[in-house]
Amino acid sequence: KRFVNLARTRSLDMSGLSGAKRPLSGLQKQVLSFYRQCLRAARQKPEEAREQMKQVARAEFRKHQGLGRSDVARIEYLIRRGKKQLDRVLDPNVYSLSVSATEKKPPSPSSSESS
Repeated sequence: KRFVNLARTRSLDMSGLSGAKRPLSGLQKQVLSFYRQCLRAARQKPEEAREQMKQVARAEFRKHQGLGRSDVARIEYLIRRGKKQLDRVLDPNVYSLSVSATEKKPPSPSSSESS
């Protein structure tokens, strides 16, 4: 019984809910699964790169933590983009990461119209 209670507590803590337990949506399960994949991938890399890979994964997920549950298109886009990045990192010839401080953003429609 103690194990079940701990599992419930952990579930509530992870979802950020206080009170009633809400089951995870399919998209939330995908995000958590992808996060675990990223952490597992770090274990496959040389020791000196592991911690950096974990930190990058954590930072990326935290950066987008505030996305609403209803922002499905953005979440799906981020998962696709992350999986492409993960595929590149899983290449056996990749030994470390280089992280840029700024995120590339597509040009706004108004800037292309004024040219």
